[in-house]
Amino acid sequence: MSLFYSLFAALMIVGIFIGLCLLVLKSTRKFGIQLTIGCLSILLLMSLANRFIFKFGDEHEAAITPQTFHKIKEGMTYEEVKKIVGGKARSESNLYAGSKEYVYSGKDGLESGSTVTLEFDDDELNFISETGLISKREDEQNEDEDTTTVIENETEEDQINDLVENNLKNVSIDKIELNQDMSKNKEKQYIALVHLSFNLKNTPERAKKITQTYSEDLAARIGDKIKSVDQLIIFWKIPYLNDNAVLAKNSYVRSGSHFIIADQAYQPPLQ
Repeated sequence: MSLFYSLFAALMIVGIFIGLCLLVLKSTRKFGIQLTIGCLSILLLMSLANRFIFKFGDEHEAAITPQTFHKIKEGMTYEEVKKIVGGKARSESNLYAGSKEYVYSGKDGLESGSTVTLEFDDDELNFISETGLISKREDEQNEDEDTTTVIENETEEDQINDLVENNLKNVSIDKIELNQDMSKNKEKQYIALVHLSFNLKNTPERAKKITQTYSEDLAARIGDKIKSVDQLIIFWKIPYLNDNAVLAKNSYVRSGSHFIIADQAYQPPLQ
């Protein structure tokens, strides 16, 4: 609607320009006056309509404070969110059919440069996250140093447990199993079976993407830090989508100092 409004206004401006040009010749002067006055009148009416009815272009970019952040709830529409925060997001993008992501700047939060990310499916809010508004950012350098350090006397299970707990957010560990890799001639080479649950409410599409990313991250860390693991299989439950079933399985095999993907399998609704 706003695009049509803008195009029509541009057409009126062109009409005014043509009308002014027609004033040069005496034979077309009368029509030029009529055209100019007509287009100016329409532009004036459009301006008044926009000012009091449509209000195109009046919407400003809003910032979210900690107070307004706590008022935003899942299930709201984008228009409801805009009424709460006082305006539109600083950016928006299409994730997939029917799904949009809006990013707002934060204001008066714990850190400067804070942001709030909102995701909508069919104009219904289903994912809310913030960085630096009500929770502090983790220092990436310190995180890498602190969370990927493996203590020599820890068991492989303990090491994997630490890597999961320190690096994967909204994830709980159901079980970690280590089976000796009988296909290897070397002693103490294991197949690790890691059973995890992703506990954040989300859409199937985004849950699949996040579990894929987390699997790759964990495989990279285990490949680098735990040399005794030759094969890795990560099982994912997503309680919000299905309380009991394993919905995703990612299998990796060692290739030198890192793991490479060997197989991926998904069950509905992640398929």
